[in-house]
Amino acid sequence: MRRFRTFIITKQHIYRAAIALTAAAAFTACAVIAFPDKGDTEPEAVTAYSPAEEGTSYEDDSYKDIIEQGLPNENDGASLLGTIKKLVGLDADKPETIINSASETIKEAAEQGSGGTDQPSSEAAPSQPATEPPPTEAPVQVRAELPSHEEIASSVGLEINNATNYNVDLDAMCAAELATKLTHEGPEVLIVHTHTTECFDGDAMSGESERTTNPDLNMCAVGDVIAETLEAHGIETVHDTSIHDYPTYQSAYTRTLETINKNMEQYPSIKVVLDVHRDAYIYNDGSKLRVAAEINGAETAQVMLVIGTDSMGLYHPHWRDNLTLAAKIQNAAEIMYPGLMRPINLRRERFNMHVTRGSLLLEIGSNGNSLAEAKTAGAYIADAIAAALLNG
Repeated sequence: MRRFRTFIITKQHIYRAAIALTAAAAFTACAVIAFPDKGDTEPEAVTAYSPAEEGTSYEDDSYKDIIEQGLPNENDGASLLGTIKKLVGLDADKPETIINSASETIKEAAEQGSGGTDQPSSEAAPSQPATEPPPTEAPVQVRAELPSHEEIASSVGLEINNATNYNVDLDAMCAAELATKLTHEGPEVLIVHTHTTECFDGDAMSGESERTTNPDLNMCAVGDVIAETLEAHGIETVHDTSIHDYPTYQSAYTRTLETINKNMEQYPSIKVVLDVHRDAYIYNDGSKLRVAAEINGAETAQVMLVIGTDSMGLYHPHWRDNLTLAAKIQNAAEIMYPGLMRPINLRRERFNMHVTRGSLLLEIGSNGNSLAEAKTAGAYIADAIAAALLNG
């Protein structure tokens, strides 16, 4: 049975404590006034990294300087006693403030004495919040049914940003047959990440503004969601989490091509290759591009499908097959999750899409989105991919 000692605090004790604490606070206040902190540390300059590769440079090269914020001015008529009260939170005219302060001190001493800390006794423990906030979780997803073949084939007015000289009709492509047919014999989808270390707002590793090698925070985390969702639809999937862009972006697409070829040699059944990225742009004021829509009552990152062509003279005879698959995915997503998709982006570059007749590059959100928003989008776009492959 735990025993407790009784402390009797008289009014005389309270006033004595008040006088002592007031004197100590007055000394502290004088020291602060005599030796103010100059606060002239310059803010650290931050520079965005811009890969100079096959049309993948989305990021600006500079941020604006961070605006310094000063401490608010005190009222000119404040007295020394009032300043002391604000500094220490004690008031000699209100003894209950001293009692409350002493109670907190006694409580902290009791907790430390009970063995509630593993910090070395020779070193003070760093201050921690009383309770840490729970980790942010992705919102509960309301999943739509996969649309039928007839629904996917009958699109009207799909949008495309066409950077080539080719004329394309996405609605006609939605009605066309897929060049890629699933057989359900071995893995049929491969997920890779050319820019593996791309991450989301607030998740960059130390020393980097836009990247992290932590697979729980970079594009691998989104790829995991896509792979799990495709598997849930009965589509066997391989997710290769190899890092291709660190410590350098240079030749990242070349390294990714090697990874794709290695997996296709190991799994000849692969028919679809998804290169999963996130978009990025930094505005002149330093803010980041965020692409989002409210779907099922929750904020979700938007998705853009990027399709390469042979416009730059590289071998890529079947790029229209990739665009046909993209059109069907786009239409399925519009049916299932309106607002999820950005317009398809048809590019002059190839982006390793010549390897199969079902290759796509996906931009899941941007550097201004959160990881939770990107994961939700990953699940939704995987539903649309499954719909196109199974019913398209």
